[in-house]
Amino acid sequence: MTKEELDKKFQEAFEKASKEEQSLVPLELQLHLYAYYKRAIDEPYVNNRSFETNDLRSAFKMNAIIQVQQISKEEAKQRYVKIIEDLYPKPW
Repeated sequence: MTKEELDKKFQEAFEKASKEEQSLVPLELQLHLYAYYKRAIDEPYVNNRSFETNDLRSAFKMNAIIQVQQISKEEAKQRYVKIIEDLYPKPW
């Protein structure tokens, strides 16, 4: 798959996920999707202001992002797309 094809699939998966009810997705998958998305768009966790609060939710998000920092942006996109396709089988 070319970079352009992967980018298109990733964007389509993001758009699909954005239209669905988040509360129906298991929390663990929500964290994976969050982390893969942040990695795919190359948003560094150290600059994310949402982690300035000391709540448990932010800690889980921070941990999820840290765990995916060593994978490539392309791998993060592929994993994100796979989860969305598993959650919401095509056609969309």
